[in-house]
Amino acid sequence: MTHKCNQNKSDCFYQTYSSGVDAVREWYRFHYINILARLRDTSPAPGEDMLDNFIFACRFNQGSCSQANYSHFHHPMYGNCYTFNGKNSSNLWMSSMPGIKNGLSLTLRTEQNDFIPLLSTVTGARVMVHGQDEPAFMDDGGFNLRPGVETSISMRKEALDRLGGNYGDCTKNGSDVPVENLYLSKYTQQVCIRSCFQEHMIKQCGCAYIFYPLPKNAEFCDYRKHNSWGYCYYKLQDAFSSDRLGCFTKCRKPCSVTGYQLSAGYSRWPSVTSQDWVFRMLSQQNNYTINNKRNGVAKLNIFFKELKYKTNSESPSVTMVTLLSNLGSQWSLWFGSSVLSVVEMAELIFDLLVITVLMLLRRLRSRYWSPGRGGRGAREVASTPASSVPSHICPHATSPSSSPPGPGTSPALTAPPPAYASLDPRPSPSRLVRTSASACTLGEP
Repeated sequence: MTHKCNQNKSDCFYQTYSSGVDAVREWYRFHYINILARLRDTSPAPGEDMLDNFIFACRFNQGSCSQANYSHFHHPMYGNCYTFNGKNSSNLWMSSMPGIKNGLSLTLRTEQNDFIPLLSTVTGARVMVHGQDEPAFMDDGGFNLRPGVETSISMRKEALDRLGGNYGDCTKNGSDVPVENLYLSKYTQQVCIRSCFQEHMIKQCGCAYIFYPLPKNAEFCDYRKHNSWGYCYYKLQDAFSSDRLGCFTKCRKPCSVTGYQLSAGYSRWPSVTSQDWVFRMLSQQNNYTINNKRNGVAKLNIFFKELKYKTNSESPSVTMVTLLSNLGSQWSLWFGSSVLSVVEMAELIFDLLVITVLMLLRRLRSRYWSPGRGGRGAREVASTPASSVPSHICPHATSPSSSPPGPGTSPALTAPPPAYASLDPRPSPSRLVRTSASACTLGEP
């Protein structure tokens, strides 16, 4: 069990291991990181990373390789690593034909004299196949080579194209992801996750983790400068594993992914009948002097199985054309109609609506816009007061001997009330004359 405490010893983080080997390795790994943080500024001089001490022979596409085809980088756990045919190489090689003879063939030195026993408990070499514009994450995607064995790896390229937008949650180049890319490579999900962890490491612990790239204005963690960085790191690692930091949520999958499907085959190398002359040639060419010669070498073959690749593309399961086709099929199944029937039904509904609107407008017009028509006009005439009916007086010449009416006599002329029964659209002339005469004879004695 290991534990790390904060600066004032008020809180500690305890971690238990089921094996004492794992506990010792983790303890040594923590102190080894502090040592590397102090030696980070001292870069190796040219020629110090002896490529010939690690790679005895190299052939690619039936041609010899040179040091110009490799680029060197240092891994905190695996030491000196080399990338063949990477984007930083001066000469990029391409395979012209499939097969083991047209691929990459390496003879590697795997002796353990220079190994640090507490960092790695296995022997051999670590190999990873990746794209030219992708970083090499040896811990995640690599595989080990066994000494004294020839390992043949056949590859087949595979591509995956995801649909973004409304169909899926992916990013094209990582520009819309709220995490800064600390690697000098294209966007991948692993690149984003490691950059996100380094960002939280600097923010909460005040220093950078040495396994990941160093951002600007930051320094790697060292317990001489940062006393409690180990406690902060283990607490942060626990939160990272349970996604409380949100890195797995922020880092979306890329819409386009390229990978390699690998198939491995193994055989003993060199064989019993050929090991004498093989080791003799290696000792003369590379000063190969090892007591147990078989445990000090390994052979690797990497080649394309076939010069074609597989592409998996996502497409919408239901498009607009498919939707309309399904709707038409269901309509024909349940209603037994076609497109012409649908058009005729739509025309019928439209005609009914137009007729209904016209009838409503006509009814409103006859009711409110023509008040003198129909029974309503008759009711208005019947309700007219008598005083509002005009009176016509016909004056007649009176004789001088006629005396003026007395005070007791009634007025000479009065207007009779209207005869409602005579209000006919077509009154007879006799009725009109009779009415007129009775109105004029009221002034006679």
